[in-house]
Amino acid sequence: MMQMYEKLATICGDRLTNLLNSSIVMRLSLMWLVVSMHMSVFAIGQHVTLNQRNASLATVLKEIKRQTGYHFLYDAEAVLEAPPISLTLKNVPVEEALKQCLEGLSLKFVINQKNIIISKQSSPVAKPEITTQRTVTGRVTDTNGTPLEGVTVSVMGTAIATTTDNEGTYRLVLPSEVGTIVFTIVGYARYEADSSSGDVINVSLREEISDLEEVVVVGYGTQNKSTLTGAVSAVSEEQLGLAPAGDAASRLQGRVSGVTVTNNNSPGGSATVRVRGIGSINNNNPLYVVDGVPISGGLNAINPNDIETMTVLKDASSSAIYGSRAANGVIVITTKSGKGGKLKLDFSGRYGLQNPMNKLDLLNSQELGEKKWQEKINDGLTPESAGWGDLQYGYGPDPVIPDYTFPQAGKIGEVDENLYSYPSPYYGITKANKAGTDWLDEIFNTASIQEYNFSVRGGGENSSYFISSGLLDQRGIVRETGFRRYSVRSNSSFKITNWLEIGQNLGVSYSDQNGLRDGDVTAAITSAMNAHPILPVYDIKGNFAGTKSPGTGNGHNPVAQLIRGKNNYSRETRILGNVYAQANFTKDLSFRSTFGTDLNNNKAKVYTLRNPEFTQTNLNNGILETHLSGFQFNWSNTLTFSKILGDNHHFDLLIGTEAIKHTTELFNAGRSSYAFEDEDFMILDAGEENFINAGNFDSWSLFSYFSRLNYNYNGKYLLEAVVRRDGSSRFTKANRWGTFPALSAGWRALEDLGEVSFIDDLKLRVGWGQNGNDNVGNYNAYSTFRSHGFESYYNISGSSRNRSEAGIAPFRLGNLQGRWETNTTTNAGVDLMMFNRKLEVNFDVFTRRTTDMLYPDTRPATWGALELASINVGEMKNSGFDLMVAYRHDIGETWHFNASANLSHYKNKAINLNGNPNEIRYGSQLQNDYYTITQAGIPISSHYGYVVEGFFNTQEEIDAHPKFNPNLDGIDTYSKLGVFKYKDVNNDGVVNQDDRTIIGSPHPDFTYGINLYAQYKGLVDLTIFFQGSQGNDIANFAKRTILFNRNDGNYLKSRLYESWTPERYANGERITLPITTNNDAILQRPSTFFVEDGSYFRLKDVQLGFNVPDGALSKLRASSLRIFLQATNLFTVTEYSGLDPELSSGNDSNLGVDSTVYPTPRMFTFGINMNF
Repeated sequence: MMQMYEKLATICGDRLTNLLNSSIVMRLSLMWLVVSMHMSVFAIGQHVTLNQRNASLATVLKEIKRQTGYHFLYDAEAVLEAPPISLTLKNVPVEEALKQCLEGLSLKFVINQKNIIISKQSSPVAKPEITTQRTVTGRVTDTNGTPLEGVTVSVMGTAIATTTDNEGTYRLVLPSEVGTIVFTIVGYARYEADSSSGDVINVSLREEISDLEEVVVVGYGTQNKSTLTGAVSAVSEEQLGLAPAGDAASRLQGRVSGVTVTNNNSPGGSATVRVRGIGSINNNNPLYVVDGVPISGGLNAINPNDIETMTVLKDASSSAIYGSRAANGVIVITTKSGKGGKLKLDFSGRYGLQNPMNKLDLLNSQELGEKKWQEKINDGLTPESAGWGDLQYGYGPDPVIPDYTFPQAGKIGEVDENLYSYPSPYYGITKANKAGTDWLDEIFNTASIQEYNFSVRGGGENSSYFISSGLLDQRGIVRETGFRRYSVRSNSSFKITNWLEIGQNLGVSYSDQNGLRDGDVTAAITSAMNAHPILPVYDIKGNFAGTKSPGTGNGHNPVAQLIRGKNNYSRETRILGNVYAQANFTKDLSFRSTFGTDLNNNKAKVYTLRNPEFTQTNLNNGILETHLSGFQFNWSNTLTFSKILGDNHHFDLLIGTEAIKHTTELFNAGRSSYAFEDEDFMILDAGEENFINAGNFDSWSLFSYFSRLNYNYNGKYLLEAVVRRDGSSRFTKANRWGTFPALSAGWRALEDLGEVSFIDDLKLRVGWGQNGNDNVGNYNAYSTFRSHGFESYYNISGSSRNRSEAGIAPFRLGNLQGRWETNTTTNAGVDLMMFNRKLEVNFDVFTRRTTDMLYPDTRPATWGALELASINVGEMKNSGFDLMVAYRHDIGETWHFNASANLSHYKNKAINLNGNPNEIRYGSQLQNDYYTITQAGIPISSHYGYVVEGFFNTQEEIDAHPKFNPNLDGIDTYSKLGVFKYKDVNNDGVVNQDDRTIIGSPHPDFTYGINLYAQYKGLVDLTIFFQGSQGNDIANFAKRTILFNRNDGNYLKSRLYESWTPERYANGERITLPITTNNDAILQRPSTFFVEDGSYFRLKDVQLGFNVPDGALSKLRASSLRIFLQATNLFTVTEYSGLDPELSSGNDSNLGVDSTVYPTPRMFTFGINMNF
């Protein structure tokens, strides 16, 4: 800034005549004059009183800052080297105080609004007598290659200076022997370059924003980071850009402490986000706010490349401004906006390939035969026994792979292909795959991913605009699956008068997800795990091979499942937008009105095609179409008042109202029995029978009043109070309104505690607040009825029982007394900056207690088959801590390093469910068993089952152990050599269902992320990102399907080579699995055998970037070009035996249960970022 004034003075002196003749420059001079007068007037209005003896310069500056509220920017080394100061001043202008402080020192200052910039004083230099001069040109960019406008480029020790233009270029004419050129701009680190290095000097500046100036987006506004009192974390555009995920929520994974993100790895899948654990058995999703407008659903429709920042409000003191919807945290998203200046074009593109990270090692055809023979031996059979042998492998002493599978059995030798259609219309002749079909290889493939984004931004003095378009096309690593999204965005603002601004933010997306989805695609993966290896993909006539031949199992052909489902689709159009008007009545008072909409229209179609090759043949076909439309409007009005009283008392007051209305309409219809299985023919009008027509409509609304008061005394003592009152249509009038207060305070303690040389800033925070949760269904308060044809067990019509009767019947019993769930959170934190702001530490501890938790009511069976409303009886608690550490370091002007790490821990416990301490809430049922329960005193969704103490290795062990008697009939048909030894937990002398207990927790001890960054000369940069989870358990239900008898399906190799046998036990060989037997139903019961350590450490991303030098850019007419290579999910360190330890936790009642997931893909991409 100082150089800019000096340059202006030089120009005015040397070119006065030209200036007077230039109207443009005259306007510039007038502008600078007005700005200078404004700065001077502001400075004159501030006075200080000092009484210092032998105080360091840094201490004196801090005292001036305390009294005036000015922010200081200075070269820390120069200030620390200054000698001690002694002076006494009383009520003098701040400018005079600064002059006396710096008197005799080689330092100077410039006052710019509320900033005081102190830099080294230029030494007077004699004007060179020689006239030899040379010109130095160059370009200044940030570390991403984006041009920086307004950078001061000066020659050390002289008055020679200039600034960069909007392309980041500069031009200096200087004496040939001048030594050092200095590049400075607020918000970036100072850079010095030796002028002798050439006539073209290009520079890359590293961002260095002090937390004093950094602005963070919060609820209904922004705040300086220095005055925040809540637990708030922000992720910048640059950090978000490092993650290649198409879902914006996925890009938060491992980057924010206190936030757990679990990816749904299928194309187009939405991530599950949990902020500081799980607070309810009901909805635990955070609230998403986009450009000030709360939205419903996830973020999959939003192009992540349009996002400028994502801010996570983690505690009640920061999120209470959103009241009843903020119980699970708030994620505030701000999209990019226009900037004044020359029009700028940005293009980014990437193309990559994906493949599965992991694959299971399954038995081949010969090994499966050997496993079957071992099973017969373990069951006490011999080749002479009845029941020996197999319909495919024969009946000899050793299994023999047949040449063909036939409708009756396996067949050795050639077959008459004319018998193929016998018995009509079924077919089942396949040529046996003697090597074994690797069904996982058949359904997994290498898939492409490509993404392209183009944007335009610019503006003038009274307007700005940002327009973008994007395309994401991701093919799935499971064949015949994919996702494509098209997006456009337009953000603009216009200053109509000097007091009125209007604007709009509009995003439109269209997505198409094709192929099997969700449970259907994981069912195909499960089929691939179980499919018999002897079967090929196609039979002898080129049709899909199947399980018509006995002994080949009863599973589906997984390739057939995927191909038949390839035309399934889910197509969604989503419009997110708002318009606003802001009136700035005075410099202190403003009013803003925002009207936003969230419009969503989804059409899905599922084809069911004939599968004649399947054991349980389905020769019917059909379609099901679903139309889901949702509309939400949001109208918010806020009045903001800011005032500084005296010199130290800063007040900011926000008051507002908000109205929300949400409607959802669902319609689905199905038809069956189509003559032709053609996509164009299978429409609703062409089906012959089995009509399915259904629909639904529901709505909810919310009206709110809210207010927030912020006070700080000279930026040191901080206080924030929030209150919100919500009225929800989900409750009756008596309980409709809820009030949610919050209070937080902060103390920037360093000045009061005394100077500590290595500490730059220390802030202590504490907060308390309440949020609500009403997300328990729109009609929980009301008893509902439905009209339908019901089957009656009474002779209502006078003709017969058990016949369909038309009428109206009760459907759901309401709860008129239902009220809000309440989350009460207490938070304490510390923010610390040290070593010239190179090291930053943020640490928070919290407790979060949910009271009046809505829990399903229970009634005796005599009430009938009614759905029951939820009642306010439950209670749950979470406690934990969040930690973030960041370090920045430079080695000279060549190397720049950044490193950051975050760690999060929470502990969950259900305090009460329905008042009954023995009440058990089971998770979802899998194969007639429950793997998780929730009960008072334990974490939600704890793993539940038997405790395995090893195997029965001798008859003596069997005789001495309590008998296994789950049927309570006194008969133990289970206990024998080689099977699991289940623990008698309650010591009652018998092992039965009463011995099931808590056997694991899906909640991690901690989750973490580690980010490393290095840059060399602004040309080459490297980013490495690690992410992981520690201490969580996984119930590997998928293991059950590939280790135990599943109707002649396949198994893991370990089932043949590591199962218990007398010989292996006697020889001391490795044994990890129980004996293989034809009757192993009890071995499949939920137990500690299925619970595994789910901890993992993953190299999530490695990105190597190269910024193309300016010389090459001129030919492309580009201002910057960055080329990068990126590898994602390179490796994972884990003891977990399943496909992937990262399990989507969308179903909080079945946390940590692996019932087969869409595996995480490994990805390699090449990309470019180009600016014009």
